[in-house]
Amino acid sequence: MVLTIRAMTPDDAPTAVALASAEGWRDRTRFWDLVFRTETCRAIAGEVDGRVVATGLAVVNGTVGWLGGLIVAKARRGRGYGRAMTEELIRLLQAAGCVTLSLEATDAGRPMYERLGFHHMSAYHQIEAGHLNVRPDPPPDRLIRPLRPDDLAAVCELDQLATGEDRSAALRVLAELNGGWILEQRGGPHGGRPAGFLLPTERTYGAVVAPRFDDGLFLLDLHRWVAPDESSVRAGIPHEHQKGWQELIARGWSETWRAPRLILGPSIDWQPDWIWGQINSAMG
Repeated sequence: MVLTIRAMTPDDAPTAVALASAEGWRDRTRFWDLVFRTETCRAIAGEVDGRVVATGLAVVNGTVGWLGGLIVAKARRGRGYGRAMTEELIRLLQAAGCVTLSLEATDAGRPMYERLGFHHMSAYHQIEAGHLNVRPDPPPDRLIRPLRPDDLAAVCELDQLATGEDRSAALRVLAELNGGWILEQRGGPHGGRPAGFLLPTERTYGAVVAPRFDDGLFLLDLHRWVAPDESSVRAGIPHEHQKGWQELIARGWSETWRAPRLILGPSIDWQPDWIWGQINSAMG
């Protein structure tokens, strides 16, 4: 049966959520809400006989593009639909000017990606910890405050230095939806580059960047405190940030998945030891 690929619309979101739930993934309703609010996201749906049987997502972060959200209904596998969806995502990203393509691969999907030319770059330690009942104190030379709209330019600048990507569109949507927190040097000049930031995302992830080690640990504790009671916080820490993920595990965080990061194209100039959390595994 022929697979027809088209742009996904918000009306397709319930079907996309159901496909993910059938794979045992968490409820992705808020994930797709974020996708459709973010102008740099290009979601696609694959149809057979008018029925959506596959989804995928391309995210344009400047010259770096992410692929994610790729699911093919179990009953429709083995027919090349996953490869066709992936090739369309690659086409969309390259047409948008992305020169390096990136994704986090599952064990099932990795062989296909490698046949398409992707190779191993890194891995993310997906780790989890529970809610904190007591607000943590920042390091003695730091102040923490809620994010303001006029902070966003400096937040995006710091984020781009850390990731090597332009994630500003997604970060601005997150700030609008969920607010955020800015870590500053005590007594430092107003309006300078922040020492770090936390932007909570859907499904208890958080975009967290801090160049200094103690600042990153504090921001993750802050995220645990602001998270709802009885919930957990998840963080994706690059494997190169060995000191960070090992310290968190020593503090009682649990590793739930080690996700290989594959890329197609040139290497990325990034600072993995500044990264303490991801937007999610599909958007970087």
